[in-house]
Amino acid sequence: MRKIKNCFICLLAVFVISCSLVKTAYNNAPALIAWRLDDYFNFNEPQKTKLKLALQDMHAWHRKNELPRYVSLLNEIHDDLSHDVSAQTACQRIESIKSNLQMLQPKMTPIIVDIGSTLSDKQLQHFQKKLEKRNQEWKEEWWQETTEEQREVRLDKSQDFAEKVYGDLNDKQINMLKQAIAKHDIDPAIIYSEILRRDEDALEILKALRNPATPNEQKSQLVRAGFERMQNSPNPAYQAYVDTVTQLGCETIANLHATTTAKQRLHAQQWVEDYMTQFNQLQSK
Repeated sequence: MRKIKNCFICLLAVFVISCSLVKTAYNNAPALIAWRLDDYFNFNEPQKTKLKLALQDMHAWHRKNELPRYVSLLNEIHDDLSHDVSAQTACQRIESIKSNLQMLQPKMTPIIVDIGSTLSDKQLQHFQKKLEKRNQEWKEEWWQETTEEQREVRLDKSQDFAEKVYGDLNDKQINMLKQAIAKHDIDPAIIYSEILRRDEDALEILKALRNPATPNEQKSQLVRAGFERMQNSPNPAYQAYVDTVTQLGCETIANLHATTTAKQRLHAQQWVEDYMTQFNQLQSK
């Protein structure tokens, strides 16, 4: 279940990578998501057919109902970019993005119940192996041996994204990012522990969905509860860690934006406008 949600979010994340890919990625979303999920579960033909039809319906709903929300949020961000913003405002925008993504969950739940109820032991084993492989890839990307290496990776990623938005950063701005990153080191161990918890949770839910004696509404409740645990971890230490990191991230966004020049802000506004144009065009398809 965790990967089903993450696959859709990964698709949406394509928008952040390159505006030129928005139309292609979005218009082919059902096929791309089906392909990604098939890699995790190795579906049989009946499952593929069910998934294809369900994703097409979800895609039509998303185009009509959710794209306008994205445009509205981008309008707010566009306005924010013209002036300094507080950490509180930055956090509000992040929460809005999360809320928009969470709107997908009620639509995904029946798909997960329907397909999950038909999964075989072999498919669950395949899924588990895929999770293990993905977890190893995560460790290679994020769990460096030293704090200095971790900071370097985080700086590279932070600078890369910031320069997509603002254009080239100056030395002062890059140094500001370095200081912000050094202020709070990430804790790969607690993050990885949460990843493993979610994996186990997803597997237990998928196993429970296969019980033919369980009513569909109860199965749906299992999935909804799983989504809730993703948003609010039952591990209080992890949830506190996430809350702290999020707050520091909001402060960094606000502080970096306060240092930007008129040229950089114009670049950022144009970056947002490009996405607004793409989303508006996609709504009319």
